[in-house]
Order: sequence, then C-alpha cells, then structure tokens
Amino acid sequence: MDDDIFISAEGGKARIVAGKHRQTGQVVFPRPQGTEEEDFQRIELPLSGTLWTYTVQRIPPKNPPFVGVNSPEDYQPYAVGYIQFGDQVMIEGRIAGDPDSLEIGMRMDSVPLSFPTPDGAEMTTYAFAPANGSRS
Repeated sequence: MDDDIFISAEGGKARIVAGKHRQTGQVVFPRPQGTEEEDFQRIELPLSGTLWTYTVQRIPPKNPPFVGVNSPEDYQPYAVGYIQFGDQVMIEGRIAGDPDSLEIGMRMDSVPLSFPTPDGAEMTTYAFAPANGSRS
C-alpha cells in the first residue's frame, strides 16, 4: 500500500490522497512529487463520490502488464470508471464487484483492492465499489 496514494479508513474503505494547490485551490490526483510537491497541500478526499462513466473489460487481456486469468472460460469481467468527488476532482480507477450492477450516477466508495504482481507477490491499491443505497 502506498500512503501517498491512499490510506486505509474505517469500515474497510480507503481515503484517496490528493493535492490541493496552495495558491489556486485546484485539487489534483495524484499529488505532485519532486519540485512541485511543496506547492500542494496533502489532502484526503471524501470516502464516496459519484460514478461519472465506466466501461467493462469483458475479454481477457492477452499481454503484460496484465497478471491474472487469461482463459476466456475462467476470466471474470471487470469495470473501470471515473468517479467524481464533488466539484474537486475526478479520478479513474478499477471498480470492484459485478459490472452489470453499475449505473451512471451511483454513489461509489473508495476501497482497497489487492491483486497479484508479476513476481507472485500481492499489491494493494485503491478501487471503487457501489456504496450501500448507491444512488447519489
């Protein structure tokens, strides 16, 4: 887990870490590093946002960097979408759960998601999942 990207939160959720420009107030993700880092205050985004749009990967990717099930019989489709956090920022990410249950405008929670790496280890990153009572 990279605490410059997200941190664990209550109830199995995740808080995404963003940057807020100290002069303009513009919120960006990911938070800039290096020479621009001092211009951005570290902030944590709300636990929930709104599904703006999404697409579903229904065919298994055939090439790296994809690591996972490549056989069409065993492959589980997954969604990737854009989540709007108020008027602050929109973030792209994987959507956990059944892609056929998604609707644009749903309320989505930020959650941790683990997956295997090419070396056989496991990596955890942020993802999104429909919130309970998911309409915004």
